[in-house]
Amino acid sequence: MNERTVKGKRIGIIGVGNIGASILRGLLAADGGGVSGKIFIHDVKKENLESFEGGRESRVAVCESNEEVAKKSDAIILAVKPTDVHGVVEEIAPFINGGKMVVSVAAGVPTSAIERDLGEGKKVIRVMPNIGARVGESVTAMCRGTYAGEEDEVLAKELLGAVGAVYSVKERDIDVITGLSGSGIAFFAAVIEAMAEGGVYEGLPYDLSLAISARTALGAAKMILAGDEPSTIKHMTASPGGTTIRGLYAMDAGGVKAGIIEAVSEATKRAREISGEAQQKINR
Repeated sequence: MNERTVKGKRIGIIGVGNIGASILRGLLAADGGGVSGKIFIHDVKKENLESFEGGRESRVAVCESNEEVAKKSDAIILAVKPTDVHGVVEEIAPFINGGKMVVSVAAGVPTSAIERDLGEGKKVIRVMPNIGARVGESVTAMCRGTYAGEEDEVLAKELLGAVGAVYSVKERDIDVITGLSGSGIAFFAAVIEAMAEGGVYEGLPYDLSLAISARTALGAAKMILAGDEPSTIKHMTASPGGTTIRGLYAMDAGGVKAGIIEAVSEATKRAREISGEAQQKINR
């Protein structure tokens, strides 16, 4: 393994909201080959830190400031809101030295914006995970900035790989993946919920219907990842005059497919708007 390995590295997480906490819990739950050193965290909202204080998790150290996280960590995961990135990066910039790396989770904020605030030569990796990280099933897109090398990408990939699948992509594609995966996990949750409510409508208890809907979605996903095309699954299931073809007809008539495409498109548009706003600040 490359000398830049996650094992034994001191990891910092600034921002322990939904995504930051999901990554943290995923790292703590990862079995073997993951982070074995201390994880330093800070969040301006003290309530986000409460469940990690008081020695309940000995591998986590709650810090008093963002600067303390940066001082004590080899790799810093920046999991704050896009509007807060500039201020946080300016706070930690003096402590990003000696080959330290910043891994940004902020939607829409390009690596160039963070590099500008950190200073020339500082290593930045931009990632877009989703909250599936909390159960080890994140989908993470990753690209490196101007000064980060292959070995830095290996380190970041191993770090995020502890909480799910990681794909190296071009930075111009990150906004689309934000809409597809970062937001998309919520779209799938909405579809599963709708299917469960359909079962309730027809007389099933909600808990049973929800569990069956989620397991059905999991089965479809595993078949696709194993090589089956979505169209093949439909053809395997939809017999002439049967239940599946009638249901598929109802979905088409209700515009479900078009609605989901539109949802991904709108989420992507918003990600691009955020990127544009960040770029305007760089050019000022």
